[in-house]
Amino acid sequence: MKHNTAPEHDLEAFVKARTEVLRQEKEMYRSVFENTGTGTIIIDNDMLILFANAQFAALTGYEKSEIENAMRWSEFVIPEDNKKMQYYHYGRRKGSPDIPTEYECRIFNKDGDIKNIYMKVGMIPGTTRSIASFMDITQRKVAEKRLSESESQLKSIVSAFEGFIFTLSWDYKITFMNTTLTARVGYDAIGEKCYRVVHGLKFPCPWCQLKDVFMGEVSKREDKSPRDGRWYSVIQSPSYSRFDKVSGVQTIMMDITERKQQEEKIAEHANYYRSENKILRSVMKDRYRFGEIIGKSAPMQSVYDLILRAAASDAHVIITGESGTGKELVASAIHKLSSRSKHKFVPVNCGAISENIIESEFFGYRKGAFTGADKDKNGFLDTADKGTLFLDEIGDIGLNIQVKLLRSIEGGGFTPVGGNELKKPDLRIVAATNKNLKNLVKEGLMREDFFYRINIIPIKLPPLRERKEDLPLLIRHFLSKYDKNLIPPMDKHVMDAFINHNWPGNVRELQNTLDRYVTLNECEFLDTFAEPEPHGDESLHPQDMEAGPGDKNLNEILATVEKRIITKALEDNRWLKSKTAACLGIHRKTLFTKMKKHRLE
Repeated sequence: MKHNTAPEHDLEAFVKARTEVLRQEKEMYRSVFENTGTGTIIIDNDMLILFANAQFAALTGYEKSEIENAMRWSEFVIPEDNKKMQYYHYGRRKGSPDIPTEYECRIFNKDGDIKNIYMKVGMIPGTTRSIASFMDITQRKVAEKRLSESESQLKSIVSAFEGFIFTLSWDYKITFMNTTLTARVGYDAIGEKCYRVVHGLKFPCPWCQLKDVFMGEVSKREDKSPRDGRWYSVIQSPSYSRFDKVSGVQTIMMDITERKQQEEKIAEHANYYRSENKILRSVMKDRYRFGEIIGKSAPMQSVYDLILRAAASDAHVIITGESGTGKELVASAIHKLSSRSKHKFVPVNCGAISENIIESEFFGYRKGAFTGADKDKNGFLDTADKGTLFLDEIGDIGLNIQVKLLRSIEGGGFTPVGGNELKKPDLRIVAATNKNLKNLVKEGLMREDFFYRINIIPIKLPPLRERKEDLPLLIRHFLSKYDKNLIPPMDKHVMDAFINHNWPGNVRELQNTLDRYVTLNECEFLDTFAEPEPHGDESLHPQDMEAGPGDKNLNEILATVEKRIITKALEDNRWLKSKTAACLGIHRKTLFTKMKKHRLE
C-alpha cells in the first residue's frame, strides 16, 4: 500500500504547488493590470469588456462591476468616432497592416461628458482578445485648441497689420514676413537678406542694431528707408528658444512719414517765429530806420512789417514802386535778415542785359559753347545758390527766359549753355519792378504762371510825396555823410521848398538834389518857391543835425520843423483841414493828432 500512495501524494503536492504558482502569477498580473498608471481594459472579440482596472473605472465614472462582462467598448465611444474604432477593432483581428496601434479617440463618461483619450491597443497572443490602455488628454486638447485659436487670431492680426512684420536670423536672413511686407516687396523673400529686401541696399544698414538685439537688447528707433524715402518707426526685440537663448529677432516697422512731415512743419513754423522774433527784437529799437532804409511814417512802418515777414520766410518776393523808391535796399534788407544771409546776394538789372547773351548770363556756359567761350563760367543762378537772386526790372525779361527761370525755381533745374549736366540750385528770388505786371500778363508779355510763382509776398513801396513827414530824417541822413563845415544852412525857406516839392524821382532825386545843394549851393526848385517873410531865427543849421536819433535835441528840432511845416500849410490853405492834409500827403486824423500835439488851434 505504501508503495502506491507515495506517487499519489507527490502528484497532489505538485498540483497544489502548481496551483499556488498560478495563483501568484494571476495576482501578479492582476497587480500589474491594476497599476499600469493608465486606464486599461481587456476587450473580447465581440467588444465585450472582460476586465477593467480602477483607473479606467475612474476615467469613465462607472464601477468595475458595472463594466466587466456587462458593457461593450463601443458603448463608450462617441458616434462620430465609433465607425473608425470598429474598423480598427475588427481589422486588427484580421491582421490588416494599416491598423494603427496608437490613436486618439473620444469617449463618454457616466455623466455624458466627452473626454479626449490617447489609446494604445495590442492583441493578446494566441487569442482574439485585445488589451487597450488609455490616457486622458482632454486638458491637452483644450490647451491645443486654445493655442490654435490664439495662433489663428495672431495670424489674422499679423496679416491685417498695416506695417511690416518680419523675423530674422543672426545672418540677416528673413525667416518670416507678413502679407503687407510681401505685397510691398512683390514676392516671398524668406531666406534673403533683410537689408536688400526691405531697404534695397547691398550691405547691412549703417544704423542696424541686430547684434545688440541678439545680445538681448530691444532696439527702438526711427529710420528713413533709402528704398522709398519714407520714415519708419522700428522696434526690434529678441525671440527666445525654450532654453532661454536668443534664437531670432522680431522686427516691426510702421510708416510714420506723415507724422515726421507734421513735425517738420511744426519745427519750420517754430523756426519761422523764432527768426521773426529775433528780427523784431533787433529792429524794434530803431523804427525810424530799417538798415539803410530811412523813414518813420505809417506807410514805411507797413513796409518794415512786410520786410520782417519776408525775411522770416523763404518764399519769393515781388517789390513794386516808382523808380528811386529804394527797391534794392528793401531786397538787400530781406536777404541780410533771412537765413540765407551767409550766402550771396546777387543783384541783376534785367533791363540792362542784351537779349543775345541773357541766357548765358543767367545759366552760365561751358568752354567751347560759342565763339569766345574759352573757359567755363557760372551764371547768376549758380552764384546765387543758397542765397538770394535779386531781379531788378523783372518786367523786361523775355518769355523764353521766363520759361527757363520758372522751371529752375520750381525744382526742375537748368542746363548751362553748351553743357549737358542738370543743375538744381537752391534759389530764393526777390524781384522788383516799376511796371504793372498784371498788365504785362494781359498783353502777353509775361507768362501768367511765372507771375504767380514770383508774386508770393508783394511789397509796395510808397513814393516820397506820400511820406513827406520822413523828409527831415532823410535830409539829416544824407547830409551826415558830408563835412558839417561844408553844408549850407537849411533855413525855413529851404526846408519849406524841400517839403513842398513833389519829388517825382523819389529818394534818389532827393539824394542827388542834396549832393548838388552841398556841392554847388544851389537847388533848381528854390527859385520857383516864393521867399517867405522873415519870422525870427527859424534856420535849421547843420550843427542841429548832429544829434543822434535818440537824443532829446533832435526830437525838439524835428518837432519844431514839423510844427512850422504844419502851421505854414494851414495858413496857405486858410486853415481848411481836409485841404491841408491832402497838401501834406497825410490823413486828416493824422493832421488832427499833430495839431493837438503842437497846440495849433
